[in-house]
Amino acid sequence: AKFHGFELRSETGAAPQGVRRRDAVLRVAGSDLGLPHSSLHYQIKPTCYQTMLARLALLPALAAAACAGKQVRVGTFGDTNPEALVVMSDWLNTNKVANECWTFYRQPSGGLSIAKLDSGDLDMALLGSTPYAAAAARRGRLKAVSVAHLKGSSQALVTRARFNEPKDLAPNGTAKATIATPRTSTTHYIALAVIANARMDLTDVNLVFMSPNEIMAAWDAGTIDGACAWGTAMQHMLNNPWGGSAAADDKGRQMVSASTVAEWDYRTGNVVAASDDFIANHADLVEYLVAAFERTRHDYRINSLTSDKWADDSDYNEVVARFATLSDTPTSQEKTDTYELLARFEYLSVEDQLKADKIDLPKMTQDSAYFFYEQKVLAEDPSGADQVSHYENYYDKTILTGLTTSDYEPLLATDTAFSATNEADVQREVASDPTCADPTGAAATAVTVTTTGTTFEDGSTGTNAYANDTDCRWQFTPPGGNYVSLDIAKLMSEQPDDGLEIYDKDGDLLAAFTGRWDPNDLPDIRSSDEATVKWTTNSYDENAIGYLEDVGFQATSSSTVSAPSNCSPGESGASCEYAYCLGVVDEASATLANTIRSQAAGTSAYAPNSRCGWRITSTTAHVELKFTELAIENGFDFVKIYEGATAPTGFSLTAPAAEPKLLYAATGSTLPPKLVFAAPVFVTFESDGLGNTAVKSDGTPDSNGGFDLKYRSLSSSSDIRANGICDGDWTSPIKNCALDHCTGDAVRAGVHSHGSFSSSSGKSAADATDYLAKTTCRWFFEVPDGGLAGLSFRAPVWDVEASGTLTSTTDAVEIYQQGDDGAPSGDAVATLKGGDDPADWDFDFSATSGKFVAVFASDLNNPVPKKGFDLVYAGKYGSADAGANGGFCLCDFGGNCAWPCDEEAPACGGTCHVPTSKDEAEIDLGLLYGLVFGLFVPLLCVIGLAFARYRRKIQGKLKGERAELKKFKDSIVGMRVVTKAVAPAALPPPPGTARWYWQESAPRLHTHANLKPPHWVPYDASTSAALEESFQKGWETILIGTAPRQYKIYPRRMKQVNEATGFERELLREATAARQAADVESGAPRPPDVDPDEPCMVLRVGSIVQIARQREDGWAFGSLTMEAPVTQPGL
Repeated sequence: AKFHGFELRSETGAAPQGVRRRDAVLRVAGSDLGLPHSSLHYQIKPTCYQTMLARLALLPALAAAACAGKQVRVGTFGDTNPEALVVMSDWLNTNKVANECWTFYRQPSGGLSIAKLDSGDLDMALLGSTPYAAAAARRGRLKAVSVAHLKGSSQALVTRARFNEPKDLAPNGTAKATIATPRTSTTHYIALAVIANARMDLTDVNLVFMSPNEIMAAWDAGTIDGACAWGTAMQHMLNNPWGGSAAADDKGRQMVSASTVAEWDYRTGNVVAASDDFIANHADLVEYLVAAFERTRHDYRINSLTSDKWADDSDYNEVVARFATLSDTPTSQEKTDTYELLARFEYLSVEDQLKADKIDLPKMTQDSAYFFYEQKVLAEDPSGADQVSHYENYYDKTILTGLTTSDYEPLLATDTAFSATNEADVQREVASDPTCADPTGAAATAVTVTTTGTTFEDGSTGTNAYANDTDCRWQFTPPGGNYVSLDIAKLMSEQPDDGLEIYDKDGDLLAAFTGRWDPNDLPDIRSSDEATVKWTTNSYDENAIGYLEDVGFQATSSSTVSAPSNCSPGESGASCEYAYCLGVVDEASATLANTIRSQAAGTSAYAPNSRCGWRITSTTAHVELKFTELAIENGFDFVKIYEGATAPTGFSLTAPAAEPKLLYAATGSTLPPKLVFAAPVFVTFESDGLGNTAVKSDGTPDSNGGFDLKYRSLSSSSDIRANGICDGDWTSPIKNCALDHCTGDAVRAGVHSHGSFSSSSGKSAADATDYLAKTTCRWFFEVPDGGLAGLSFRAPVWDVEASGTLTSTTDAVEIYQQGDDGAPSGDAVATLKGGDDPADWDFDFSATSGKFVAVFASDLNNPVPKKGFDLVYAGKYGSADAGANGGFCLCDFGGNCAWPCDEEAPACGGTCHVPTSKDEAEIDLGLLYGLVFGLFVPLLCVIGLAFARYRRKIQGKLKGERAELKKFKDSIVGMRVVTKAVAPAALPPPPGTARWYWQESAPRLHTHANLKPPHWVPYDASTSAALEESFQKGWETILIGTAPRQYKIYPRRMKQVNEATGFERELLREATAARQAADVESGAPRPPDVDPDEPCMVLRVGSIVQIARQREDGWAFGSLTMEAPVTQPGL
């Protein structure tokens, strides 16, 4: 093959003089050229070896050769699974369908993989079942094509050993535990399931999101108390103590495994998914990958039980260990861990993947999606029978049904095309590469550009990985007031964190790009006077395996006199060639309406990973904003409006000294009313990488995604009034009474002993339908601080979401003291949660001042519509003199004194303040006492007469009540306690003793002399007897053995768990029949007139049964009300 002007051809035989073998020189060259590694060496022609070797030495600096066919990108995890053989042996690149090239990118989590599939950065990927469920619920452009495995015990919640059960993680006089997990992963699902099953909610545990590598680092540093993790991260936590501590209760301990969660009906696994585009255009390659993966799993299912092919010291196991650890020489412990982790998964056959009774993937997906909805991971409700077909359509079975047994059943050892010793190339960072290779070789520099152009890049050479944790900057200045023109020739990065950002001379964002791009799709960027380019990467490396692509970025800066074009709304780029918004645009607000858009008119979907901003200024005091189109993904993509002209973080080169105040946030498809704000304002639009299609109210996708927002200045006070602007007790930059919900910050000027605020705007929450999701409202107020001892709250309307059995919510009103800067400071001094009844609260605390901030932050959804709240607040004071400031002398709304006026009346100046939800009135106490004594006594006489008549009436009703009591008594009489055990004659006698066995792994079967086929090893007699006793007595667990070989047995679940490693094994209980016990009566034959299908009851001593109908022959019909525990074998 010819590359860069010289020729390589492979030959067998000895290497010619002057030519080194591939492992000395040409292995690196072959890697750069995309050549397969085999047993061949390479001979160079012509015979001028030294010249050609010199040219070969330059290869690392050259770009990788482009794939001659389809470049296939597949996302994988670092899991210890059989399909690692396909990846690490480079099987698909050495045995191609046509001329395609296969590259496997290791992903930190499935949540990122679904975005890459949807946007085209990946063609296929292994996904956890819950990220896949999230993608299906969010209408991602992908399908599942096979089931890779069920999780079994391969994932778990691992914590410090001091935590015995999930409830220990919740605060009980100590700080709540911090638990980490990758977001939207199957382990995220497990974490939420543990919280829900323990009857806790999201406020009980500090749940943080980290990648597996970050989890291991945080565990070692002692900054987390545990994590839901898998693979090497899980094993690392089990093998290494928390924070390096020597304490026994800081060792890693498996608290809850995926198999336990599955018993709670939270089943998890992995699927193989492909993008819709790849399935439509390359179904043959989809089938090829699925068949290869299925062959390795079939081989594992067969050989792990019948041969040593998958033993811990086998070639196959070592290849999987190399994949999991990315080490050329895994340690003995790593190979043992790999062997045990492989056995934790449950691998389904192709036949079982197509059977709903084995795995009903559509139902499992919909159930997972709804649980994510309840746990605030998804904004849209994915439940309902009308959506069943939607989830069924997301499982494309055509690939599996098209396979034949010859595609996946031949064992690997019989295939001459497969070699476990063949080594695929792995993309790694090379220390000798410069961190960032700008034109001067420095990490950051100022460059004066010329018309000829200057090239700059990330610094990686050839197919090396680019550097992690970089923040490189180039500042370009053109001569003489010209423009800087930037042309990006290559961008191959990991979205969403690694990418390029371009800023203008004022620090405003001009453009941001992330992910894998076709350079032809990237627009040119042009800036006047100056431009700064920033290249940023995170700490994670995808470590591509197989055919290595040239990653990183390369761009050219040049000087030009041509100004960028004036683009229509939603267009960008130097020549308006990009049909989507980019960066920050300065907009002047004229009296006539102007428009900003997410994408060009006629473009159906907005861009993934959008980051756009508009600075709207005005010559008048106010600006009006009106949405004419809004169809963006609910809860994930947002249009936000900020106070002032300052760009928030992410839209400027340097973060602002203080973040601008958020005034309003819009998401979903409901058009807000016309909005009016104090000018200027800064509008932003941000989208994530998945599902950039909105959903209509009927649940169907909206093909016209995006938004259109018109703005204009308001030129006169009459114009302002005409647009519904109002001022109330609270002042805010937002001036719109038409809103039915709170938003942004509201300030009450002055010092007031009491006041009120509402989640609604301009009206009571009683008139609202459902408060908005993902909305934050803050109220700044001050009460007198002399003698202040706390705060008191009453709610005439309190309809806020509460955590339930399966629903966790963070919706609450939290009260903070104001800091020196006026912002919330420290921990909340009061928290008002949904479900509190009655809705009145008193909080005692030592206040540092009378200044407070009330914060209401709603989460991603309300499964049941909630109106919100109207709240009245008052200061609490510790003495009568302090009470004169107000506060405790407030009465409830217009009547009964929930805040005791009687006791505090002298301190209130003789009046009782009676607040309403919107205002207050004063009542003279003298008038109040006159009303009480003038009306109460006559009223008491009337009540006495009425009571006499009522008493006669109630006596008549008592007869009916006695009849009901008689019926209840009869129902109790119908209950019987079993005092003698009876076994029906038609049933066999109850079991006697039992023998217990544990399941051994196939490669170790030869070490046991006494086996019950095919793989059961008997416990010794004393252990077996102890297990049977615990089984009969209904014990949950029993410990056997001594450390480090100590095991926890779950007799009812038939599981044995290694206390040190968390490794699980199946158990077998073999019962032996016993003679009928002397004290067990044999039941009489069934009466001939009783239906043969009528079930018979087995009576145990201590059980309670309810007799429904007694027959004269001694038989009865009834039901079992309470079953007695098993206390003796046979009873």
